[in-house]
Amino acid sequence: MHTGEMWQAYSLNGIALSDGGYDSALGNPEEDAAVLVGAANVWVFRKTENGVEVLFQHRSEFVDSNAGKWDISAAGHMNYGETIVEAAVREAREEIGIEISEKDLDFICACRGLTRNMLNHHFLCDWTGREDNFHFDDKEVSEVKWVPLADFDAFIDENVKDSVKTATFSRDAIKMQLEKISGNSES
Repeated sequence: MHTGEMWQAYSLNGIALSDGGYDSALGNPEEDAAVLVGAANVWVFRKTENGVEVLFQHRSEFVDSNAGKWDISAAGHMNYGETIVEAAVREAREEIGIEISEKDLDFICACRGLTRNMLNHHFLCDWTGREDNFHFDDKEVSEVKWVPLADFDAFIDENVKDSVKTATFSRDAIKMQLEKISGNSES
C-alpha cells in the first residue's frame, strides 16, 4: 500500500462518490462501514499446448499487506478519480511490471468483499504468446508462478491469501471463464 493515497469510495449501493476519496491511511473499511472502496483484480492467463495456466504472484517480505503469501496476478485499490480499468492497468504495471492496455482486459464480475467493504472488479488478461518478462520494481512481489488450470483450486486452497480463498463467488466466476477458454466447460 502506498501511503498518502486517496482511494475511490462508493456508497453501499455501488454509486461512485465524488467527495475527495477515502484516506488510505485508514486501511480497508470494515464490514460495518458506510462506504465501499474500489479494487481492481487482474488474473493473467496463457494458453499452452498443455492447457490454460494462471499467473500467481508471491508477495515479498517487504510489504505490509499479506507479506510472504501468494496472491492473484495483480490487484490493488482504485485511486480517487481513476476508472477501474485504469486501476487494473496501473496495478499490473506496478506489481508485476507488465504493460497492458484497456483492450487487453476482459471484465468478468464485480462483487463485494466478505469481511471488508471492498468492491472488487475482476478482469482476465490473456498473456498467450507474450514473453515472460516480469519486473518487480517496487518490491511488492518477489516472484511469479504459472499454475495449470487443473491445479487452480488446490493451489489457492493451499497457498493463496485468505481473502482469495474465501471469495468463492469471484473465484468460481474466474475459473468458469478460464474453463470456457480452455474448451473444458460443461455448458
